[in-house]
Amino acid sequence: MQSSIAMSFEAEDKEKELLALARLVTYARDSSRTLNVEGVQYCLELALAALLKEVEECGDKTALLTNELMSRASLGNC
Repeated sequence: MQSSIAMSFEAEDKEKELLALARLVTYARDSSRTLNVEGVQYCLELALAALLKEVEECGDKTALLTNELMSRASLGNC
């Protein structure tokens, strides 16, 4: 029983870390857009899409934040 509790905490920590990375990548992507460096922006959009996919696999409770990050992204260009 104790191992199942430890695993759920690990999954929650992973989810939090992935969301923190997604926020960092979103900031960097927006900065690259401001600086008009399209290659960097494109790569960061790919990274953000991969992170958001990982977050979705962790659970549905972060769907609102994931949707918020995706709405800010120009992921259609990926």
